[in-house]
Amino acid sequence: AAVLLPFEAWDANKVQALDQMVTAMYSGEHNQRSIAHEVLTYVKNHPDSWRVVDTILATSQSADTKFFALNVLENVISTRWLVLPEEQRMGIKNYVVQLVIKISADENFATTQKHFLTKLNETLVHIVKQEWPHAWESFIPDICGSSKANQSLCENNLRILNLLSEEVFEFGKSHMVSKKVAKLKDSLTVQFSTIYELCNFVFKSHVANPGSIKVSLLKTTLSTLSNFLEWIPLGYIFETDLIQLLLMHFWDPLEYRIECAKCLNEIACLHEGVQQYQPQLVRCFQGVVEKIQQLPMNTAEYASAFMGPERVFWEVFHNQVALVLTGFLKHNMGAMEAQLAYMIPALDYLVRISLCPNEETFKICVEFWQTFSARIFLEFHQRRGGPGSSAGNPWGAPSTSMPLMLDGSGMAADGGADGSGTQAKLKQYSAVLTEVRKVLISKMAKPPEVTIKENEEGHIVRAEEEDTDEIALYKMMREALIYLTHLDAANMESIMLGGLSQECLLDSRMDSTEKWSPTYLNRLCWAIGSISGAMHESVEKAFLVSVIKDLLSLCEMKRGKENKAVVASNIMYVVGQYPRFLRAHWKFLKTVIFKLFEFMHETFPGVQEMAVETFLKICQKCKKKFVVVQPMESCSFVEEMTSHIPQDINELEHLHICTYVEAVGHMISAAPVETKERLVTQLMQLFNERWRMVLDSISAAPAPLERLQDQQLLREISLILRANERMVSAVGAACHVQLSSFYYDMLKIYKLCSEYISHATSQQGTQAMGFAHVKLMRNIKRDGLRLVQTFVEMGATEQAVQEVGLTVQQLAQRFIPPLLEPVLADYRSNLPQARDAEVLDLLATLATRLSESISQEVARIFEMVFECTCDMIRGDFQSFPDHRSKFYGLLKAINSHCFQALFFLSEAQLRLYVDSLIWAFKHEQPQVADSGLQILSKFLDRLMACPKEVYTNFFAQYYFTLLQDILGVLTDTFHKSGFRLQQHILLQLIQAAPSAAPQQRVMEFLFDLVGKSFPTLHRSQVEIFVLQCFSLAHEPNAFQQHLRDFLITLREWGSHEDALYEDDRKAALQQAQTADHKWRMMVPGLVPQYDPARGDMEDI
Repeated sequence: AAVLLPFEAWDANKVQALDQMVTAMYSGEHNQRSIAHEVLTYVKNHPDSWRVVDTILATSQSADTKFFALNVLENVISTRWLVLPEEQRMGIKNYVVQLVIKISADENFATTQKHFLTKLNETLVHIVKQEWPHAWESFIPDICGSSKANQSLCENNLRILNLLSEEVFEFGKSHMVSKKVAKLKDSLTVQFSTIYELCNFVFKSHVANPGSIKVSLLKTTLSTLSNFLEWIPLGYIFETDLIQLLLMHFWDPLEYRIECAKCLNEIACLHEGVQQYQPQLVRCFQGVVEKIQQLPMNTAEYASAFMGPERVFWEVFHNQVALVLTGFLKHNMGAMEAQLAYMIPALDYLVRISLCPNEETFKICVEFWQTFSARIFLEFHQRRGGPGSSAGNPWGAPSTSMPLMLDGSGMAADGGADGSGTQAKLKQYSAVLTEVRKVLISKMAKPPEVTIKENEEGHIVRAEEEDTDEIALYKMMREALIYLTHLDAANMESIMLGGLSQECLLDSRMDSTEKWSPTYLNRLCWAIGSISGAMHESVEKAFLVSVIKDLLSLCEMKRGKENKAVVASNIMYVVGQYPRFLRAHWKFLKTVIFKLFEFMHETFPGVQEMAVETFLKICQKCKKKFVVVQPMESCSFVEEMTSHIPQDINELEHLHICTYVEAVGHMISAAPVETKERLVTQLMQLFNERWRMVLDSISAAPAPLERLQDQQLLREISLILRANERMVSAVGAACHVQLSSFYYDMLKIYKLCSEYISHATSQQGTQAMGFAHVKLMRNIKRDGLRLVQTFVEMGATEQAVQEVGLTVQQLAQRFIPPLLEPVLADYRSNLPQARDAEVLDLLATLATRLSESISQEVARIFEMVFECTCDMIRGDFQSFPDHRSKFYGLLKAINSHCFQALFFLSEAQLRLYVDSLIWAFKHEQPQVADSGLQILSKFLDRLMACPKEVYTNFFAQYYFTLLQDILGVLTDTFHKSGFRLQQHILLQLIQAAPSAAPQQRVMEFLFDLVGKSFPTLHRSQVEIFVLQCFSLAHEPNAFQQHLRDFLITLREWGSHEDALYEDDRKAALQQAQTADHKWRMMVPGLVPQYDPARGDMEDI
């Protein structure tokens, strides 16, 4: 850095030295990069470094160095512009403007230095945001006026205007304070006539003299215009010849077609204030449809015939056409439906586009078909007084307020109360909707899979797939198919059964050498499963019987295990999706269950897993059918099962045995209270016998610890504990007798495993943790902890214990004291690597469910668990991630349910508690930081509700520490996602100021803290910030906006200010989801069969 100083006298040698530094930064060795990074950061942040930018740009031969110089200039413009003298501001502005003109006016320069010119444009826009309109009112007239002199200059000027539009209208609220955004929007709207005249000048010049305007300039003009169309005054669109110009002169030439379609898409999506321009909008729609009708009919095949750039062009174009058509129809459906001669061809073309292989285009189409079919369904049922009528409307408003109605036009006035108009509309759309059904079935997305696996900690988890694009697509397609089924169930049934028949016919015609592709059958079965609940029950019965019959026939026809397994998995999937049918037909249900037992013996990969998963689903939804004596039966099915459980599970893996036990547990959960305990004992008899054999084996051994090293024995113990845990998860408190029967023996084995692991690690260090038998012992410990945790979670509620004639306190007294001593002592005495995070999980559950009993133990828990865990996790931000998250889960539970106990801790322990919360919200992982913020916020709420002497004493110790640290994370660049909670805690602390400390002292503290932290702020800015914090302390929304504006003013927030608005986004999303959920609950079939929202309502 010393070589580059001072900045007053720079020459070519210093520029060359800077070039070398930048080169080292991007391509040097690790040490060179570190040094270069320090030097370049120093240069960038030096207050005088901007003075040499012109020398660097004029002298440097390195593009990277030039970019660095522009970054230095941008930094000054963003952070120090207003403190620069006026002549320096004018000098920078004129220099950047002249450089932009010099490079962009020369076509060769503009092409060869394209990336540099783009960066230079961004720098100019930064200046414009600071100077325009108050100090540079003529900017837009100047830039538009200069554009007519040179086509290359014009093209770049349009890009600058486009950047300015994006900065103001798309990113404005993130980068600028709210008042400034509003002012820039007004100025840009007022001066838009000049920009429009420039665009129109380019278009008219091309029309008057084809070939006189460069293709690239026309494409840039169209692209820029498409970005403007969203916000410009509507008169520029509908009261000029713009639409006619686009359709007549820019649609047909392929080089402009995509940009033209983008402009038309923006027009199509306009919906606010367009009512007065409906005739012009309709004429635009008609013009687009007329152009589309001239395109090739076989859209999908036509696009697929091309390769390379041509194929890409057609894929992008079809994507834009899909957006244009769906834009018109979604946002202005009422007006478009009146034009039936154009409406039907538009829908037909959308069907053809839906067949295109491009995934993005297909998603656009699916989203439209889902909305379109929902709209027709809503209208149809409004006429009939169904879910869409105001009587059944969960929003308590006319249907036009439904989230499905994107154009707000409501129903078209096309029929009376008898629904004749809607029936006519259904008839008009019948052919189109039939094709839509076929397309969606043939391209049905895969439903989310549930996989049963053992995680790294040895815990059995049933994990659904993450919410990927594929699952989002499945959900949309499923809803579309449900609406389409409601509109014409007979047509949907005909298509699906026809598809199955075709598969059967195809199989009968294939010879043994041909390979069968199961793709269509899979998609067809996914579609069949997706419409469960959408048909009338009697129709669904006949439909499902036909489906199962055809699938069983197909299974018989198929040759080879793999093909049979594919069909079998589809049978299980379809059957599992129709619990309503199974509940209504006991014999069929029983047959299905026995078929699943057969599949549990099938060794082909995946079949057993699907069989037990389907068995679990059916038991959850039909559990009451298994615990009552059915006609023609001598006893209930669940009692009959006891005789063949050993045979059912003898070929299953341990994970699948646990799922089987859980399924049986769901059956028992529906049994009468007085029989539950007996049924649990009967059905767990096999595992109890195996447990006794294990205990006998250990006690008979000369050296029990050596016997316990047998891996097969350890796996057997683990399976028994896991099976019991799964039973407890389904049945709850009724398992207390079963658990009591082996509880003390389980704790003895826990202690034996603990002693062995402690001994092994003391002798051989942490490498002992990698031994197979040590891992299995740790699994046993964890399984025991999870078993107790699940029992407390499911059974320790007032309702659950009343069923078995106990109280929560009796349950706690029976199971908790013998557990805590060995578990807590083992946790503290072990090496950090040998401590089980499940202990923290268990303690959090005990604090939540048994708060009264566990409150007395909080000090002991802090002593045995809290301090040693803190030592493990506060050394860095990465190690022991499970302990870290579960530790804060424990703190949250104690804070919520054992709050009073915190004030009986020793001074050192309370200090450690507060420090751990501060350390948490400073954490770099958002989940940990959010946990710390949530706990602290709730802690402060509860603290302020305590007697005055409690919170006065607490704040005397910790108030200013908390204030300083929360302001620190609020204003740094690493914790933006926590903005909502951070500002809320700051608000809580400011509201508490009169009680915590004299208000004047708090204000002075904040003033000093902010002033020292941000020396670039003017003294008056800091004063205004602090004063407004207190004046807005009882207006939460205004306080939040005040902080947002302050953070943007600091210029510390770079380009990630979206975090400031994250809570607004989440609140809006939650509101939309609530409204959507109410609607979904009203449409038969729309809520999936196994959605928790259904509860047990249907299991009758």
